[in-house]
Amino acid sequence: MSRPRPTRLVLAGLAAAAALVALAGCLPSVGRPALRQPAVAPRVWDNSDPFVLVADGNNYLFGSTNNMTLPVRQITTYTGSLTDSQSEWGRNPSNAMPTLPAWLNPDHPEIWAPAAIKIGTLYYVYFGGRRVGASDTNNDQCIGRASSATPMGPYRPEATPLYCGLPPEAGSNPWGRGALDPEVLRAADGNLYMVAALSRTRDNIGALKLAANGRVIGGVNAVPAVLASQKFPWQDGTDDRTLRPTFLENPSMIYDPATKTYLLFYSAGDWWTDRYVTGFARCATPVGPCAMDGRGPFLRSGSGRTGVGALTAFRDAGGTLRVAYASWMAGYEGTSSDDGSTSRHVSWSRLILSPTDKASDQSVSLQE
Repeated sequence: MSRPRPTRLVLAGLAAAAALVALAGCLPSVGRPALRQPAVAPRVWDNSDPFVLVADGNNYLFGSTNNMTLPVRQITTYTGSLTDSQSEWGRNPSNAMPTLPAWLNPDHPEIWAPAAIKIGTLYYVYFGGRRVGASDTNNDQCIGRASSATPMGPYRPEATPLYCGLPPEAGSNPWGRGALDPEVLRAADGNLYMVAALSRTRDNIGALKLAANGRVIGGVNAVPAVLASQKFPWQDGTDDRTLRPTFLENPSMIYDPATKTYLLFYSAGDWWTDRYVTGFARCATPVGPCAMDGRGPFLRSGSGRTGVGALTAFRDAGGTLRVAYASWMAGYEGTSSDDGSTSRHVSWSRLILSPTDKASDQSVSLQE
């Protein structure tokens, strides 16, 4: 099967929607996050936009469409070699969603950035995709959902999208301005929230409260709380003090009980280039307010890898705090191959949270 290359062009330079929802409260200290940490060598073959579901003592890695619509594999080690991962995927490729959503554009059948969670007795995977019938084809993304009785599927997609971004405006699609890259989390109080990337605005990272059944409160065009916006020059993937047109996407949020805050990671820049980096913010609640680290990217190129982004944070089945992120082989950016050799691969690191003399100044870093 040929491997489609996702397209994520957006009109990021347009003005933000008026009166986005914001939660009143005290802005947390960003703490002491490490800066410009280099990527480490990858260990998982042909996986982009990773997400790890921990269920029944097992770890399951999901990713965007490769040679399978919804690739999923069980992870039993974080120290295995890339060669072993390649061999295992070649022997046992697994497609967790063999039936495409009815709303997905058949000319662009790929899905992006899946994230899974158990709600009640079922597992749900949330994902982005290009909606059929768009007039604004640069911002045709919506977020859909599919369900399964088991972590590895098969997942049955719902017939209509769950969320399509900010309410429509002149020039946008009649069903909304576009949304992608969902991640759903259960907050410390037990409530469900979804963080996502938003199109046709500079306030690209938003959060929405979900009902107990995992659906968006307020519907397909609910107005989200703004967590992160385009404002720092390095967000375009360069250090030249000039913020070029860019986009923030792929948010991931995790609760830190030591500080009672939420750590937010997001990607910035062009995902198909070497100018793709990872940013950091700390939030008081899942819907903000958030303090963004404006000094520079949290994670950058290293180990012969570039375009380092799509970081997701999780606690594995053993309770260890970890991250997974994707990258390109240097010199092969944006050149996904049918055999996966030049496609994006995934690296693992442990997420280290260390208290300092002040709890609010907690350090945040990665360690292989």
